[in-house]
Amino acid sequence: MCEISTTLKIQGWPLVMCTYHDGEFMPAKAVVFFDQKGDMSKITKFNIDKTKQCFNNKPVSPVIKVNEDIDARFLQVGNRVEFVM
Repeated sequence: MCEISTTLKIQGWPLVMCTYHDGEFMPAKAVVFFDQKGDMSKITKFNIDKTKQCFNNKPVSPVIKVNEDIDARFLQVGNRVEFVM
């Protein structure tokens, strides 16, 4: 599990940057976003990559390009993200 740290729009699709993640996430088959109320939205059309933290020694952080429609309330900073293998 990680949290959304930044959300941008790239070519009309959301690009979600997350806080560091201790577990494996690259082979994920789905990504589940939770809003502040605990409601969830599951997507299966996405691209995922990883990036290193710049100013600390924490594990890698996921970067997710969402390739399907999702309600903006699930993409707010601080929301929880889980990966389904």
